[in-house]
Amino acid sequence: MRHPRIGLNCDLATVHGTEVAKVNWAYVSSVAAAGGAPVLLAPMDEPQFASVLEGLDGLVLTGGRDYDPASYGRARDARCVLLDPRRDQFDRLAARAALARGLAVLGICGGAQLINIAKGGTLHQHIPDRFGTAIQHDWSGSEEPFHDVEVADASRLGAIVGTGRLEVNSSHHQAVDLVGEGLRVVARSSDGVVEAVEGTGGPFLLGVQWHPERLPGRPRHQALFRALVEAARARRA
Repeated sequence: MRHPRIGLNCDLATVHGTEVAKVNWAYVSSVAAAGGAPVLLAPMDEPQFASVLEGLDGLVLTGGRDYDPASYGRARDARCVLLDPRRDQFDRLAARAALARGLAVLGICGGAQLINIAKGGTLHQHIPDRFGTAIQHDWSGSEEPFHDVEVADASRLGAIVGTGRLEVNSSHHQAVDLVGEGLRVVARSSDGVVEAVEGTGGPFLLGVQWHPERLPGRPRHQALFRALVEAARARRA
C-alpha cells in the first residue's frame, strides 16, 4: 500500500554557528505512525515548491514563532517574536498553494494561525491583553500547561476526537481573531480563546491550537494525524 506523502514545513535555526533547517521529531513520528510518508520542506521559492507540491498528498503546518502581522494588515506588537523572514514567506506561500490545490491540511499551533491568515483572517497578538490570564496558554514555566477546550458538535474535529470537553496542551501567546473566509470555529477554551478552526466544505482543512504531536500516548489526539493521512490517501485515490 502506498503511503501518502505528507509535507512538513521546517524551521530555520543556527546550531554551532551553522544554519540548519529542522522540524521537531514528534511531528515526523506522528505522521509516520499514522501511515504517512513524511517529507520535510525547507524554505524554497515558488517555482521550486510548485514542483514539490505535485508529489504531495497532504501538508502539516508546524508551529513556531510569530508570523509578521503585516501579512494580515496589523502593526506589530512589541511582544511578537518573529519567525525568520525566509520561513515566514515560504510558509505563507506553501499554505496558499496547498489550499488552492486542495491538499489535505492540518495546522498545529502556529500552523492553525497560518491557515487563518491564508484565508484572510487576523490574529490576537497577545492573548492576555484580550482574554486575561485565568487560563495559562503560554508555556512560560517549567511544566507544559494543560487546560480543557470545548469541541463543537457536528464538526469534522468532533468526528475525529469526539465532542465536548477535551484536555489539551498549550504553548502559544497568539490566537485567531477575525476568522478567515471559509473557516469556522470548532473549539474554544473557557476564556473564549479560539482553539480550533476547520474548513466549512471541500478538502480536509483543520487547524488546532494545541500540540497533538507531543501527546503520543493519547489516542484522541493522535487520531488527528490518522484523519489527515486517510484524507490524503482518499484524495490521491
